Amino acid sequence: MLTRSVPKLLQEAGEVKEALEKIGAGLPDAISAAEMEARIAALQAKVSELDALNAERMRLVNEKGDIAEDLSDYIVQVRAVVKGLFGDDSSEYEMVGGTRASERKKPKKKDKEE
Repeated sequence: MLTRSVPKLLQEAGEVKEALEKIGAGLPDAISAAEMEARIAALQAKVSELDALNAERMRLVNEKGDIAEDLSDYIVQVRAVVKGLFGDDSSEYEMVGGTRASERKKPKKKDKEE
């Protein structure tokens, strides 16, 4: 598991690549500045791809929130219309999720202490 941040890793990889370019000969064939560059480019490509996906995800989350808010507002509007047409104690009002006036708890009076 990676314990450091990707930007720091990319910075370190760039420094190692520069060092490999200076060292040049004497290293095994599998160790080269070109291989380091290829691996850096692969990680940068995935970071860019992930950033694009995160931006798309954020856009979708925002759209979902807007649509949910619109639906919530519409439900309030429907209940208000049904309440206005049929009354706040009607079964129609209850059917759209309202609490009938006769079923609401009556406020309790507080005892006055003298």
